[in-house]
Amino acid sequence: MMANKYDPDKGYTEYLELAKNQEELEGRVAKLLEERRKLKEKADKHLEMARQAVNFDLIKTAAHEFQVEILNEITKAVIESNNLEKAVKLIDHLETHLEARLRLTPRREDEATKKKAPPTVSPAIAARKKPQPTGKPARPEPRGPREQAAYPPPPASEGAGGKMIERRTILNDRLHEICRYEYDNDRLTRMIFLDPNGNPLRTHQLIYNKDGTLVQEIHIDRAGITLQVCDREFNKQDKIAKEIVRNPHNEVLHTVNFKYDRHARLTKKEWRDSRHKRTKSWEYRYEKDAADPAKIIWRDERNKPYGFVELRYDDKEHIIEETSKDRTGDLIRSITYQYFYG
Repeated sequence: MMANKYDPDKGYTEYLELAKNQEELEGRVAKLLEERRKLKEKADKHLEMARQAVNFDLIKTAAHEFQVEILNEITKAVIESNNLEKAVKLIDHLETHLEARLRLTPRREDEATKKKAPPTVSPAIAARKKPQPTGKPARPEPRGPREQAAYPPPPASEGAGGKMIERRTILNDRLHEICRYEYDNDRLTRMIFLDPNGNPLRTHQLIYNKDGTLVQEIHIDRAGITLQVCDREFNKQDKIAKEIVRNPHNEVLHTVNFKYDRHARLTKKEWRDSRHKRTKSWEYRYEKDAADPAKIIWRDERNKPYGFVELRYDDKEHIIEETSKDRTGDLIRSITYQYFYG
């Protein structure tokens, strides 16, 4: 086959065209670099203004909230991946690591503020070092490896005969989260979740139909932004048959299917993703004719067990203790609950 004959005029024309394109490209790059420089100057100016006007208490609160949320999310992800050894290490060590990484170093603070909360101390540690309120004798220092946190007092209680107004979650002997309950005509309408210092984290709004059945939960963050919406579907026995969880754009995140035994007791919850693929399931075990489960077995997407939870209740059938273990029976974490009534 005969080779194509080189045309010098055509080659020179292509060279000129490439040179022209390169020159135009270099001009566009130079223009973009200049725009970037101007934007950086503007951003630096705005950042400096923000530093001068910023509320450092809000930063500390946000930092603590970030620590709690990322600890929860990463630990949950590791547990769901069936690597429970990593989950144990995260529970024990991740919070300490984050406290070290999230130390605040504000550029402008007055001396009084510096004395109250040194910028090199994390918000979580600073909270545990708050002094006892004046006017009451200080409690003796606890003996043990952990410091006593200065937690907010529980709401005023009128005895065990009233409605539940607060639940406190204690994770591995430390207050982890507070949940306060709000009612309207004896119907629970809101659950407000707080960090150990009493700062709001998120809110769950409960929506009922005309028959008084809870049909929807709306999860909202501290800024009032909807995180997700959970709709409930019911079977003929008025038991929850399915939960559909959607994001703020009405896109399905996952669904949860419920199964019951002949005594109408919950026996299984099965999670499926937006593609209807099973991701995990919980199997509920009961003691004889008990109404509440004594044990929950975790199963992965292949239905293989990878851990379980043992439950204890008080005389009001409220969970007071959860003990999570891996498939070999080694302890993962222990959660206890305190309830207050009003």
